[in-house]
Amino acid sequence: MHASSTRPPHHRSRRVRHLLAASLAAAILPFTPAPAAAAETATDGPSAPVTEQTTTDRCPWGYTTSSTVFFGRDRADSGVPNRDLGDGCTIMDAVWAAAPFANHGRFVSTVSGLANALRQADILTPEESSNIVRAAADSEIGTSQPASGTRAVPDDRIGLVLYTVRATMPTAPEATLAALAACGYRNAEPSGAVNNFYGKTATALAPLVADAGLSAPSIGIGLGDLRNNLDAVIANARTFGARYVRISGSASWDLDDYAEVAATLNTVGATLKQAGITVAYHNHGFEFTAQDGGVRGYDVLVRETDPNLVAMELDLYWASSVGADPVDLIKQYPGRFSLFHVKDMAANGSFADVGEGTIDFARIFAYSEMAGVDYYLTENDSPRPDGVSSACDSYANLRALRY
Repeated sequence: MHASSTRPPHHRSRRVRHLLAASLAAAILPFTPAPAAAAETATDGPSAPVTEQTTTDRCPWGYTTSSTVFFGRDRADSGVPNRDLGDGCTIMDAVWAAAPFANHGRFVSTVSGLANALRQADILTPEESSNIVRAAADSEIGTSQPASGTRAVPDDRIGLVLYTVRATMPTAPEATLAALAACGYRNAEPSGAVNNFYGKTATALAPLVADAGLSAPSIGIGLGDLRNNLDAVIANARTFGARYVRISGSASWDLDDYAEVAATLNTVGATLKQAGITVAYHNHGFEFTAQDGGVRGYDVLVRETDPNLVAMELDLYWASSVGADPVDLIKQYPGRFSLFHVKDMAANGSFADVGEGTIDFARIFAYSEMAGVDYYLTENDSPRPDGVSSACDSYANLRALRY
């Protein structure tokens, strides 16, 4: 549930409400708001006092107050707290109520109008208002990112999700890792659980990864590990030298479950950040199924997690398989996608080696800077004829891709 819904409602005068209403006129929230319960009593006359108003949470699945007003990484993060505006909706909710934005100028104009209204309403200081407008101007929201065909994915940012070679990792890890390095890979993402990566502990597997000349910038673990064994998660990540630890979800979750997981990710994310590690969420397709009020679980996860603590690992195949356009996701949530799982889709919907299917990676990668991508990790859930051959095929195709 929205973090602000657990707090006493704010109070706003009629003047404040009119300022905000003028700023957000004709804006429709991108989710179904809960009905507001308001009560107001006023005496006649233009200067008569107005009693305070209380409202219920109109944005139960919106952006929480746990983060800053954030439009992307670096200077696009304003550093200003994402304050509740008095009805359960936050500054970020108000901004995205006006989306999509026709262009960057329209986005900056929208943010500027809102920031000015909030400054007049004493919700923002003049400095905070200026910082939010600056962050909007420094962001890429509303800008078109065409594929020029002249850029390449940096080789040191390409890796393999070792799930692709899960058939040989338990019995022949040295040979498997050596073959991956021989065809060009420099990074790998082991996945499993705390101290169980293809039947080996982190202490046993990490030296084999390093001996093959590979780095492990990310490891996959379970949600239960985060909740019940965080110290061991940190120890495993440090053993591999990983900057990210990622989890996946469940198709059985409802919106309350997503909100609970978001709260967990914020909590553990704060601890992990102190250790130099970022927690990430890896999607499948079920997160994009609309639930109550047309809200998707994925939206709850992104909106209710702190972008400075929690990253998203966007699986391009799974998102595309259910009609969730990765470019639209990047435009909606800039700066949140530190990791890409790069895997392709055959014409019949099955898995294909990267570059041999139907996904337009050049179009997606053109938005890499807006997305905030650090690593591009190839994967094939059903590799043919074998994991290593498939992985090397994907690597070669990805290295040759221009966007």
